[in-house]
Amino acid sequence: MAEEKNREEEEFSFVKEKIKRQRFYQNKTFRKVVFQLILAAACGITACFVFVISRPWMEERFQKEERQEISLPRDEEEEEPVSAPQEPEPPQEPVIITESVELELEDYRKLYGKLKGVADECAKSLVTVTAASNDMDWFNETYESREQTSGILVGNNGVELLVLTIYSRVQSADQLQVTLASHTSFDAVLKNYDTVTDLAVLSVNLADLPEGTLDQLQMANLGGSRNMRPGELVIAVGSPAGVSGSVLYGNLVSAGYSVSVIDGEYELLLTDMPKASESSGVLVNLDGEIVGIIQQSCQGPGSRDTLTAYGISDVKDVIEHLSNSQDLVYIGIMGADVTQETAEVQSLPTGVYITSVEMNSPAMDAGLQQGDVITEINGQTITGISEIQEMLLKFSREQVIQVLVMRLGKEGYKEIPCSVTLDQL
Repeated sequence: MAEEKNREEEEFSFVKEKIKRQRFYQNKTFRKVVFQLILAAACGITACFVFVISRPWMEERFQKEERQEISLPRDEEEEEPVSAPQEPEPPQEPVIITESVELELEDYRKLYGKLKGVADECAKSLVTVTAASNDMDWFNETYESREQTSGILVGNNGVELLVLTIYSRVQSADQLQVTLASHTSFDAVLKNYDTVTDLAVLSVNLADLPEGTLDQLQMANLGGSRNMRPGELVIAVGSPAGVSGSVLYGNLVSAGYSVSVIDGEYELLLTDMPKASESSGVLVNLDGEIVGIIQQSCQGPGSRDTLTAYGISDVKDVIEHLSNSQDLVYIGIMGADVTQETAEVQSLPTGVYITSVEMNSPAMDAGLQQGDVITEINGQTITGISEIQEMLLKFSREQVIQVLVMRLGKEGYKEIPCSVTLDQL
């Protein structure tokens, strides 16, 4: 009986409890830690991705805050000193020279050596701009074409080195390089341009320049062109003969000649120096100051085969705007001044007579017509095209200005108000 009872008890207790230790990866605390690590890794990856994507925008934004504004020196107004009347000095006895001295070739050599010294000093602030473009030949094979032109070091805004050059020479380039006077080359990008003057500003990242390079650079010494007179000696430096590093010596044959452009006019300096098809560079006076920017887009009377240049005084505002990435807006008219004398003779209102309106320009969209006379802009009386040119430097793209014109009708001239939305060329 006892054996049967024991057998029944063994059959009844078929379940035996055994406590097993929980594995580490099944622990709730461990799971939480792992989840937090995965979440942190995901956040880190996302942050890296966002940083990489937004880095160019962030750099551009903060670099803009660090950029210094470029400001160019203006021409000094010469005022005649008011002096008290002086007593006449006693006449001096004339000095009679009895011995004549002939100039020798060595004297000419020394003279031209002095002139070359002025040119060499100016050349330190000039660079060579190389524009490389990828083109396709007749056999659909790609080849690279290179074009060189002169550039001028006009400023350093703390982030970029700024170079003034000719826009038409670089506008279609796939790659731009600037070669300094030290014969070192650096990549550049097109920063801003103006199609009216055909000027452009390139920028070279200062971070790309080796240490000490910036200290060796010499910025251009921009002078004034308003006081230049015909017959003055000038030196053409850069690529006046179409070859980088060429130098020409000559004279001004005309100064103060103005050429009409869209919404304004610019002073042209005409010389007696021969022009090449690829001429570029600057005109320098004997003080080593740049007084003109050699250009090909505008010509004066009788200057078809000779070097012409924009007077530096008239383009300083354009250079400043391009260097500071500011808008250069336009209305889109060609005009002529109607002075008081002209108004009386021609029976016209005083102001700016519109000789033509550019196609698809803000002026055309606003309804301005050939033959209209602009008398006011934003309530300010207009007496000449130069005033319009100066006012436009203060406006920005898509800004609406109020232009008052006088239009000839059956009953004479009548005031017509127009709203012009400014744009860039």
